[in-house]
Formats: sequence, C-alpha cells, structure tokens
Amino acid sequence: MDAQKRETYSASFAFAYIFNLIVGLGALSLPNAFSGAGYILGIVLMVVLCVMSYVTATYVIEAMAAANAYVRLEAKKASEEEDGLPSPTSIQSDVSHSDSYYTGEKKPLLSKSVDPDQSVFEITEKFELGTMANMFYHPVGIVLYYVCVCLYLFGDLSIYVVAIPTSIRTVVCPDIAYIYAVVNSTTNASNVSAIVDVENSTSRYCFGSVTYQEAYYIFLSIVVVLLAPWSFFNLQKTKVLQLITTVMRNIALTLMIVIALYHIFEGVHVRPAPVDFTGFPAMFGVSIYAFMCHHSLPGMITPMKSKRSLFLLLGGDFMLILALYLLLSCVGAFWLENPNPLFTLDFFTPWGLASSKALSFFGYYLALFPVFTLSTNVPIISITLRENIKSLFRYVLKRWIGDREFPFVIDRLFFPVLAILPPIAVAYATQQLKTLVSVTGSFPGIGVQYFIPLTLVFTARRALKRSFGVVKNPYQSPFPFKYWWFLVVVAVWGVISVMLVAINYILKWAGVE
Repeated sequence: MDAQKRETYSASFAFAYIFNLIVGLGALSLPNAFSGAGYILGIVLMVVLCVMSYVTATYVIEAMAAANAYVRLEAKKASEEEDGLPSPTSIQSDVSHSDSYYTGEKKPLLSKSVDPDQSVFEITEKFELGTMANMFYHPVGIVLYYVCVCLYLFGDLSIYVVAIPTSIRTVVCPDIAYIYAVVNSTTNASNVSAIVDVENSTSRYCFGSVTYQEAYYIFLSIVVVLLAPWSFFNLQKTKVLQLITTVMRNIALTLMIVIALYHIFEGVHVRPAPVDFTGFPAMFGVSIYAFMCHHSLPGMITPMKSKRSLFLLLGGDFMLILALYLLLSCVGAFWLENPNPLFTLDFFTPWGLASSKALSFFGYYLALFPVFTLSTNVPIISITLRENIKSLFRYVLKRWIGDREFPFVIDRLFFPVLAILPPIAVAYATQQLKTLVSVTGSFPGIGVQYFIPLTLVFTARRALKRSFGVVKNPYQSPFPFKYWWFLVVVAVWGVISVMLVAINYILKWAGVE
C-alpha cells in the first residue's frame, strides 16, 4: 500500500506529465511539414488531427476503466459461485483469456442486467494496451495488435537513431557551420534551403578527406556502439532523468519560439504558400506522430490520485499542445522558406560567427538538445520493442511451447538483436528524417492512434455486456459508440487518410508529379 501511495501524483502533476510526454521529437519536424503544406492547410490539418487524437485518447481511458471493472466483476462472480475460476491477477496476466470469451456462450452470464457499484470501474490497476488486447481481442486481433505496435516502435526507434548523429554532425562539421554562418549573416531567408541541399551531398567535406555523408556514418557508428548494448538489459527511465529531460525540452521549445520571433522582427522572414496539397502526406504523418500518447496513457493515468474531470484535464492538455504546435509551426514557416526537418538545427551558428554570443550559445544548446534527450530514450524504446516482439512470438508459438520460457540464446540474444538491428539498418540506409517521421505516423501510427483505441473500447463494451449485462461506465468517453455515425466517421477518416498518403508516396517514388 505504501508503495502504491508513493507512486501516485496530483492532477496538476498529471497535467504537466501528459503535456511533456506528448511533446517530443514530432514537434521538431512540424515547422518543415507545416511550411510544405501551406499555413492554411497546415492549421486545418493540425486542428482536425488534434481533435481526432483527443477523441481516441478518451476511448483508451474508457477501455482502461472497463478492464478494471471486468476483472473485479469476474473475481466477484467466481467468489460467489465458488467454482474455481481464476483470480483477478491470473485473469489479467493470462493471454489466452480472450479465447474463452470468444468461444463461450453468447448470452450474459448473469440473468439480469447488473448495476454494480461504480467503484469497480475505478482505474487503480494499470492495464497496458497489450493486456487489454489479450483480454478483449480475437486471437487474430491480438496478433495484429502486436504487429502494429512493433512497427510503430520500430519506426520510432529509427527516427531517434537518425536524429542523434545528424545533430552531432551539424555541430562538428566545419563546412555545414560555414553554411549556417552565411545564412545567419543575410536577410535573405530563402538561403536556408541550402542547408537541406547539403545534407545528402557527398562532395562537401566535414574534416580532412571525410565527406559530410561519411561523417554521419562515423557518428552513427559511435551512437550504435554506445546505445545498442542497452537493448540486452532491463532499464527504466528514472523520475530524476524524466525531470531533467522535461526541463531541457521546455527550455528548447521556448528558445526556438523566442529566437525565431526575434529574427522575424529583425526583418528575416518569408511568406509561405497558403495551401500546397503536395505537402499533405508529410503534414498528416508528422501531426499524427506529434500528437501520439495513446500507448503511454495507462502509465500516466493510473497513478493519478483523483481522476475527477479526467477528460477535461486531458482536453486541456491537447488544447495547450495544439496552441504550442501552431505557434512553433507558424514562426518556423514565416521565418524560413524551408525549415530543417530537425528544427533545432536551424538555430546553430559556430561560436564567434553569430551576431551575438548569446545566439551562438543558444544555437549550440538547441543543436545538441536532441543528442542529450533522445539518447536517454533509445534504450527505453529498444527494450519496449524487444518485449513486444517477445510477446508476439510467445502468443503465436503458445500452442507449441505452452508457458515455457524461451531458451537463453533466444530470450537474451535473438530478441534484443531483432529489436535493435533493423532500426540501425534503416539509419545507415537513409538520413531522410522527414520521410521517417511521416511514414511512421501515417501507417503504424494511425493504427496505434485510431484503430487500436476504437477496437479496444468496442470489444471491452461488448465483453462487459455479454458477461454481466448492461453496465454503466462512469469513465465512458464523451464520444460514445451509440452514435454509430461518429464511429463510422472516425474509421472512414483513418482508412481514407492512409489510402491518400500511400497513393501519394507511391506516385512520388514512381517519379509521377
């Protein structure tokens, strides 16, 4: 009990916690995508996607409450019938639980609709998305869930592994430093596009005979040597580390907005196009990625002391984040014609070449900000991906291996390598951060943000109704499924969006304008 009390926190702390968890690397790619889509289309897309993300986040919360109630009601029924049914702990942990649900009787197990004490819905036990998927999904749905989550984590990890050496290269390479110095000394903001052109150049040199691209591979190799081994161990991000990265992130966001506004007021500005539909895919994918929090909601919501006005608190977070994203995107798009896909790099100018020492100091801080913060996340994400891959294999192979543990070589060597090797291969194959963010958000991201919450809350409601009759969930989403048109709108929006983005990328890769 004491341990649980130490893990709880107030609603105000939860508000800040959720805010800082959502605002991540995706925010740094927004100015580039926003500029490419045009400020009107960018604003519309960002507002719509923020609303849709909030809606599906409320579905995750309702599913969490339903899972708590389901386990407690099952335990109560087992106690009353004294027929040896599993305890709440075994119900939560048994991945085959959903099989009995789908093969069992169709009618409610209780003859009458029940109106249980609303406390059974209290979110006091943490049910991760994977646990709820095992409770409520069909076996095929469980496999699809793990595939979707693994693909998203794979894309997430690839983005981080690319962003870290890219940031280091920007600070170390004198040639790119010269480009930034030239940009900083002119009022022609369109020259900033030269920075992006340089990124794939093999003719420019970083130091000695090492080209700019070769320098990226060198720094990437160093990052791999330092961070990849952590995927073989178990590691959690401590609260102290979370606090440090939170403070660093907020300082970085404030500096980017203030410095960009300073340049705009100094006369360095451009006027982006109002609408450019060629930028739709990137803006869509980056926005999905930037508003992603759904897979982390169980860990954020469960420890809250008071969950009164939970949806209002979550809505306040989304509104604040939307305002921040719009401000950051607008200042970036109206300051530079082509903002860097990693916006922090647009502020870097070598010491002594900037118009002031303060701007140069802040530029170093912003350029190295992704290195410090993302490096702490790579081990956590790789371990999370490893565990999800392990759960997928365990579920698929359960018929043959039962509850036996995997052999040491498979468990401690094969799964970690399978988790970390593909993202490293992607990082060596491409440096296109914008494409990685957009594709991750547009495809597996939309599965995690739209379809998993939709199907979880739908199957959770059906499971409660079939087993216990009609029960009222006090944490029911403000966007309930009784309005079937709304369910259809969310599902159709997701499907059409994925199709449009896929078609656009196919045409782009085929060379069709």
